[in-house]
Amino acid sequence: MLITGYEDDPLSDGSDLLNDPSFWAVHALTVGATGLDDLQGGFGVDIEDAEVLSEQLFDPDRWPVFSVRLRSRATVHVIYRNLTDDMGVDFLLSHPAWPHAFQLAAIDGCLVGPGLSWRELDAIAHQPPSSAPTSIGDPARRLLLLLPALGDADLPDDAVSVLTTALGRITASPVPQHVAEALLFKNAAYWEPAHWRRLPNSALICDEPHSRRCPAHPDAFPPDQALAITQALTGN
Repeated sequence: MLITGYEDDPLSDGSDLLNDPSFWAVHALTVGATGLDDLQGGFGVDIEDAEVLSEQLFDPDRWPVFSVRLRSRATVHVIYRNLTDDMGVDFLLSHPAWPHAFQLAAIDGCLVGPGLSWRELDAIAHQPPSSAPTSIGDPARRLLLLLPALGDADLPDDAVSVLTTALGRITASPVPQHVAEALLFKNAAYWEPAHWRRLPNSALICDEPHSRRCPAHPDAFPPDQALAITQALTGN
């Protein structure tokens, strides 16, 4: 697997890990939500199973990558960056026509994000599945995989029910609605929920200064790149 900027890193297709219920518990907790530290009570996952899964997920010799192909031909990559002194989870957006991938979000000590609005996350989840062999096509898996990159202060009324349904489909959580509410409303460990708006060119931007999609960020995407990202994510 080759992704621009990670050519010398031990990237590996992580899609097999998605079949382990422990993955969804460990991955969901990357949002830093409060009240979800009980894996058994929240996700129905045994702590020993989660520890075994974590050894694979955070292996410094094998960095799992999870890819979601979009109808725009762009791909969102979730990379577990298992550097010994710089571990984190990167959310990248690549496109065959672009010279390099754009970093949407990074969950680490030097956080970057949010990278997605709810509207974009929902649009990605419900796009037709790609025929690419390593692309994740199931809507529930797409939603939960990219959820840690979300930051939206204006969630729609059905956001909890949508996430609850996804959790019910692919996790063993005995309390999926509680988990959904925690993931959406108690997840400010990294960045605050952002307000999203459009630039005159229709690019979607936000007001959370940790996000590169915020004009105030020192490495903010310029308007043309912001528009390309918006169009790639939504397929419009």
